[in-house]
Amino acid sequence: MPPILYLGPKGTHSHDAALTYFGDVKKLKPCLSHHDIFAQLSAGKDQRGGVTALVPVENSTEGPVTQTLDLLAAHPEVSIIESFSMPIKHHLIAHPAVKSTKDIKKVYSHPQALGQCRVNIDKRLPHVERIAESSTAASAARVALEPYSAALASETAARLYGLKIMKRNMQSSNKNVTRFLVLSTKERRTKPKNIDKNKVRSLVYVVLHNRPGALLHMLAPFDAAGVNLTFIQSRPLPGRPWEYAFFIEAVTNWQDPAHAAAWQLITALSESGRQMGTYIVK
Repeated sequence: MPPILYLGPKGTHSHDAALTYFGDVKKLKPCLSHHDIFAQLSAGKDQRGGVTALVPVENSTEGPVTQTLDLLAAHPEVSIIESFSMPIKHHLIAHPAVKSTKDIKKVYSHPQALGQCRVNIDKRLPHVERIAESSTAASAARVALEPYSAALASETAARLYGLKIMKRNMQSSNKNVTRFLVLSTKERRTKPKNIDKNKVRSLVYVVLHNRPGALLHMLAPFDAAGVNLTFIQSRPLPGRPWEYAFFIEAVTNWQDPAHAAAWQLITALSESGRQMGTYIVK
């Protein structure tokens, strides 16, 4: 069975999410970047059963993870099969040489984590240099080699790299939640049954005609069908300055013909578009 890919290295919040969701640590394979995940998904598209991956797509504090959206747009062979959310707790973890937060000269973390902890960094560590790293776990690995430094990372990362927790829950909001997508190169064909209709979503990627009222006309069918939009995000179109594509997620009722008609109209009113998956939100 192919491994389940996640954004590594070990000790990231994506690693924690993969352990929580899939459970079997032997199936999990860390990847170095979003690009690495999608490259391996694409390379394994012809494998029996496809390849599965878990990626973050949105944080309740810092907003969308644009790398995930852009790579979804670039890889039509990848489908979304499920979505789930997980509370994210960032702890200030430090090199064993650090005795007090006053000893900390630098704090490392992923840019999303630095943003999610901005208020408490300003309050508790106004004197430190903030340095972006490729992941929260990579920041922990770096701190393990640098006295008088600290990282914003998970408890798992602190344990893996022999660091001590100086301050827990550095995130600015007590409701700091990240939503993850489960991706596969094999689209789920079976529609779930006996599921709360509010838990089933569809995501489309559409390129609009560059003319006045294009976005309004595209959204009108959702309104007419009573479809609840749950996510809308614009992204620049590569090679077309100041033109944009849109990711639109909405609640999908399998049994409602008006919902199906609305989705069909979206594609018809757009320059191009495709559905990226219909999935259960947990």
